[in-house]
Amino acid sequence: MCLGENSANHAVHYVNAQLTALWENSVECSSHAGKNLKGLDRVRYDFALREFHVASKQRSNATGEPELMFSATFDTPRVDFICNHEAVLYLKIKEGHFNRDFSKLDSATFTPTRSRNVPIKDLEVAFRLDFSINGIKGTTAQIGNGAHLIQLLVLDVATANLASKVAIPDAKDALAFYLKKYLAYLRQAGHHVLFSLPDFDDDGHQVEVEFSLLPHFIREAEYEITEAFGVTLESINNTLSSKWLKSIMLAEDEDDVKAVNKNKDAICLAEYRSTWTTIGDRKDIQFWIKFGAPKLKILCKREALLYFTVDELLVFDGSDFTVAPKHTYKDWEIATVVELVKKVTGTVTTVEIDMKSLRVCEPLCVFEGFDLSINFAATLKATIFEFFQIHYTLILEKISLHIVYFYDEKVNRVPSPEPLLPVPPVPVPVPVDPSKPVDPSKPVVPKPGPSEPGKTVKIRDPKPDAPQTGKVILKETNTGDFDFLQVLSVEGIVEHFKLLWQSYRERTEAYAQCLVKWSYAEDFKGSFGALKIKFLSNEKAMIWIHLEEGSLKPLKGDKKCDFMDWSIAFEVDITIADHEKVAKKSTSWFERFKDSFAWKQHGGQDSRSLQHLGLDFSTAKFVYDKSKFEGLQLGSRTAVGYVRGVVYYLTKYYFNELTLHGHHILYTTPVWKAGSKPPSMGLTSLSFQIYSKYTYTRETVDTSIAVLILLGMTGFRTLPKGKLQYSSEWVVSGKGSVSSGTVCLSRKVFLEERLLTLLAAINGTSTVVPNFCPSSNDGTSAAIFTGSDDSEWGLALATWAQRTCSRRKTGKCDWKPTGKDSEYKWEYTDKWSYEHENSHDESRNGMYKIACNTKNLLSFPFTEDGSLDIVLHGLVTVDLAFKGHAKNWTTKMESDWSSTLSLRSLPGGSGLSIEVDGDSQPGFQTISTDVPIEKLFDVKALQGLLHVELTGLASELRQSFGGVWEHCFPGTGALSLSNPFFNKHGDILFELRPYVPITQASVVPRSVPSARPAPKKSRSWVKRVVSGVQGVAQNVGGAIADVLDGSDDEDDKKSKKVVTKTNGAAAAIFSPTSGSSPLITPSIEGVSVSRSSSSVNVSSGTKTETFSTKTSSTQVL
Repeated sequence: MCLGENSANHAVHYVNAQLTALWENSVECSSHAGKNLKGLDRVRYDFALREFHVASKQRSNATGEPELMFSATFDTPRVDFICNHEAVLYLKIKEGHFNRDFSKLDSATFTPTRSRNVPIKDLEVAFRLDFSINGIKGTTAQIGNGAHLIQLLVLDVATANLASKVAIPDAKDALAFYLKKYLAYLRQAGHHVLFSLPDFDDDGHQVEVEFSLLPHFIREAEYEITEAFGVTLESINNTLSSKWLKSIMLAEDEDDVKAVNKNKDAICLAEYRSTWTTIGDRKDIQFWIKFGAPKLKILCKREALLYFTVDELLVFDGSDFTVAPKHTYKDWEIATVVELVKKVTGTVTTVEIDMKSLRVCEPLCVFEGFDLSINFAATLKATIFEFFQIHYTLILEKISLHIVYFYDEKVNRVPSPEPLLPVPPVPVPVPVDPSKPVDPSKPVVPKPGPSEPGKTVKIRDPKPDAPQTGKVILKETNTGDFDFLQVLSVEGIVEHFKLLWQSYRERTEAYAQCLVKWSYAEDFKGSFGALKIKFLSNEKAMIWIHLEEGSLKPLKGDKKCDFMDWSIAFEVDITIADHEKVAKKSTSWFERFKDSFAWKQHGGQDSRSLQHLGLDFSTAKFVYDKSKFEGLQLGSRTAVGYVRGVVYYLTKYYFNELTLHGHHILYTTPVWKAGSKPPSMGLTSLSFQIYSKYTYTRETVDTSIAVLILLGMTGFRTLPKGKLQYSSEWVVSGKGSVSSGTVCLSRKVFLEERLLTLLAAINGTSTVVPNFCPSSNDGTSAAIFTGSDDSEWGLALATWAQRTCSRRKTGKCDWKPTGKDSEYKWEYTDKWSYEHENSHDESRNGMYKIACNTKNLLSFPFTEDGSLDIVLHGLVTVDLAFKGHAKNWTTKMESDWSSTLSLRSLPGGSGLSIEVDGDSQPGFQTISTDVPIEKLFDVKALQGLLHVELTGLASELRQSFGGVWEHCFPGTGALSLSNPFFNKHGDILFELRPYVPITQASVVPRSVPSARPAPKKSRSWVKRVVSGVQGVAQNVGGAIADVLDGSDDEDDKKSKKVVTKTNGAAAAIFSPTSGSSPLITPSIEGVSVSRSSSSVNVSSGTKTETFSTKTSSTQVL
């Protein structure tokens, strides 16, 4: 044992010397004591290192060696050490045989045959196994020198695995089976315990034994360990190479000494200078190391070799590195031994190199061209070892370069999307990628390090959020103080780019070709895959340019590099830009945009501007950590030139090409200008934000499920300050489909300011009240007590909307919440009593009573078929009673009605169908009576009194929500709405899907909504107005909408049928009065509609047409 040095070589020699001596003893015992022994009688502990035999149960008394399943004589065994935890035991079989039928050994019915025996001669095998050092402390007077420690080396034969190749065909399993039995036998014989180096001196120093610092190899090795704690060696070395390449690119970017000194830690994997450490205080020797990529080789489950490649070592006399170096060395390799540790802290799991355990393994180091005879050779070598073992380890650990695997379960957790509302699958004339939706039963685990999104090195399964249905998820959403939210999913954007890429593959136009193939001079040529994108929480996006194949030149040099399956990641800004600004840069795109849905509907209008949400490629920053360079040797300095080249060509030229053709534009939204008259849902201000439960950065972008939300206000209200706070997920997709996102209109904008206000008019036309104003028999009321005193009181029944008293002008019949989810009510009761005496007919003298009671209920029941029902139900009762001197009587009339307006999702992305079901003019039924009804009521007028008209509202909803969604457009395409739904706050939500015209769907629904139907040429504008005004009595709003549509769809036809059916009753009740409500019509640019008590005037420019209504006053929703 050499004092102060590693005594591992001595320990190996000592251990093997024991094995040799024990084997020799076994040979001697076998030669003498075993002369007359046969078969299994020779299986004795004193023979164990020399020979071993195995018999089947049938031949347990076998005496001849050929009858044995295994029989062998062994040469001297030997032990080598891989590290401080694992050893290699070499067994050499001098002669013997084994039977191939080893699996039948324990069968009581199996009889081995000699034909299945395989002879063995001079075969060496290696077993890899764990070992431990156990000490026995004690003090013995006879030994002296105080306390002593006897160290025992214990081989754990239970962990042994065959590690060497076996030249015998198809014999490895059989041989390993028999030899493991032999190892177990050696343990029983006690040969697994050996002594380590003795240490009985009195110098007080313990013998240092470091097996890990010995040369490590296994003769004829069958395999090597390729993973640690579940992380593959390939992944670890890719991570190290990637960090090195990133470091060297940064180092080459620095032009001056100050910049280099400032970023010395960031570039430490690329280069380092002695002056950056305390070594620089030594004036006799200074150095500048330029590194190659580090690499790791796993020794065992806990230890590894970490190699530092020194591409160039420059040695200086002083600290001035601008002068010529004193000596230059190249292609050195510093081998070190390190321990690997797995750490779990909360939700974070890491695999790290324990830098404190780093030791230089000099026997494996390479010092190319190093002359040990020069004066400073020993000093330089010692200084370099000191640098790596003391200084460099601290530097690497300081900036976390010792972490080779990182996984945060909390951040990387992927909530499982659930279907929103199932819609029957219908073939759509566009391809859909079924791999996009996430299967809730298969959690997605992100891949660490520099790789494409999705691939993984898995240590543990993530724990996704508890599965919830789409209904529960969306119920919890909250719009905050915003009027309008349009949630845009990553899946929808990726699908958009994928469909573009697929449709452009056979096109030859420049705008199409640049998404498929592109080249720059002779320096770059490549074919591209579809662009991919994910959102970051800093309001930016990460995009991946997928290069399927091609070639490129480095910026310096002419040697081309052929590439295949590269994925280049960039971080880019997201912006909202005005149309004029975008059109100047994207001239090619604007020519195509003129044919888009967005331009035809909103382009060139003074009342509104088009705002484009897009990617600002001018801000693109290359993100090496998330890029993939398949097949490129990342540990080579030549790789730097190719990486720099591809980044240069893409950022300098390719992104300009994409911008020119408008491929950076994601969505277009119209925003109404100040002073204009926007529709009720027209946006007057717009912003955006990235929305997610967790914070997603460059490091965690692989698992990002963040969405982009367009936030807007209507009615020129000011945008709220701050961001929308997280409440729940906004996008849920059905299985086998891709959702483009979600639209949400706040409770205030849709429910309160629009829907409930319009539906309140139904309360006015379905609420019955007594009317004591003089009756003019004009059809606005139904006279009661008609058989009493010749109706001299003028008492009648009227609806709230048609009563003639002064309260009509101020009274409101608003809906009130019932306290239940999505349910509202309107209740009104009016009771009158009238005492009449001194009539000439005594039978008519007495107390007359009338009680009118109205109870209306409005609800939005949730359905499972992708539809939303607006359900109205009303119960109107009228009680008349008389208590006279001669007789008493009572009568009760009732009207129990219901009507439903349904918004149904059309298949294939065609939008929503809006249908009305129910009687628009419910009548009364007699519940009980003591006298003939005809004597009490004007029956004909009573039956036409109530009015429940939803066709006007249906027309407005159809215009707003049916067909193309007119408030946001993807590229030059369009979106449609489906799956309407109210959350618990009363906000209405729709799922966004790519718009497909109804003519392209394979199933034609009963009602076909259209975004912008073309006018029929056979009808002049005047004739169309005339046709529309014919329905003014019952459905002026719907009729005018039909005039503007220029066509009669199914819902319009149904509306006209209803109008025709009810015109008679309406004329009997409603008549023009001074208190009539004005006609409510849609706002139409260029067309004005006005009315008087007897006519309707329609004007356009210089043309004006006047029509007689031939009906009485009508209030339209």
